[in-house]
Amino acid sequence: MMTDWDKIRRDFPITKNSAYFQSAAMSPLPTPVFEAIVEEYRKLHQGGDIKWMDDLKRFKGLCANLAESINTEPDNVTFVPNTSLAMSLVALSLKDQLKKPFNIVSMKDEFPASTIGFEYLNIKMNYVEPKEGRYPIDSIIEVIDEQTAAVVTSQIQYATGFRQDLLTLGRELHQRGILFIVNSTQAFPYFPVDVKASKIDVLSASLHKWGLTGHVGSMFFTSPSFRERFPSPWVGWLSVDTEGKSIIHTAKNTPFRLHQSARRYDSGTFNLQPLLALQKALDYIQGIGLQNIQQRLMELTDYLIQGLRGLNITILSPVSRKEERSAIVTFTLGDKNEPWIKKLAKKNIYVSPRDGNIRVSVNIFNNLADIDRLLEMLRDLSV
Repeated sequence: MMTDWDKIRRDFPITKNSAYFQSAAMSPLPTPVFEAIVEEYRKLHQGGDIKWMDDLKRFKGLCANLAESINTEPDNVTFVPNTSLAMSLVALSLKDQLKKPFNIVSMKDEFPASTIGFEYLNIKMNYVEPKEGRYPIDSIIEVIDEQTAAVVTSQIQYATGFRQDLLTLGRELHQRGILFIVNSTQAFPYFPVDVKASKIDVLSASLHKWGLTGHVGSMFFTSPSFRERFPSPWVGWLSVDTEGKSIIHTAKNTPFRLHQSARRYDSGTFNLQPLLALQKALDYIQGIGLQNIQQRLMELTDYLIQGLRGLNITILSPVSRKEERSAIVTFTLGDKNEPWIKKLAKKNIYVSPRDGNIRVSVNIFNNLADIDRLLEMLRDLSV
């Protein structure tokens, strides 16, 4: 059965008067998800926290569904507020446990959330330079030395849309005994990942980009071997394993232990309402089908790339290999980028400035007419 993209488009009111190409910053909410969020807050409004324990069970169910989608067990997935915090937790863990001098290899184009937590702790970072916007596996391996403890990379680079071959890179790192830490924010859930096959030790994915639910925080995966080797550098009352006696550890000056699972990172109470609505968004995405979504994104970006080339506009994203492409296409108008972003916004065409260039990110609610609006404006490059 053919996907009714017009019907999907009607679920996003923003399409009525805008050509919105900023989903790589934050996606708007489809109506069914918006209504689910309102319903969760209505329950809170009318009943307080009398359903809190039930909601906590639903949250565990959400984590189990997410775990299945990345091919891992439910105990390995939880949520943290954002990827910056996830990476800072990892950085603290590494610095606490790795006493010998070590370094971390990462990509020069990484979003700061991937790297700033390590830099703040004065962990030595060695950055791989891109080659025409790409990060070939060989280029990453070349930067690794005998003191490299981990490689940190995004599944999709935020500024260019380059999609990394996690499967090959993960296997190469596993053979060398190097931790593999992935920021999947610009990929998940549209471009899934298999954490087992890719030998990933830690993965974070902030879901306000492609999760269609707003700021719900970041899915946080840690492998059992990582948790065993690197104890959590922080705790809270929800981190404690009470062995089923009570949800709250109230004893003082009494030994306790943390959950063996990813629940050890659940420091305390958090905003459950949008997280519970996230399940509605995942069901919505699953109803369309990931293969259909990926094919649609390729169709839209194909059309955009062809149009930009027809206008002799320089495309900065590496677009020659489809397996390395994503929903992001970045181009430049030279010294006209900033004024043109403003000019487009005045016509309700919204693109993003990234690294001084222009980033377009398409989504399931976009259509060819949206792209035509953008291209038609760009035919006249005078400001």
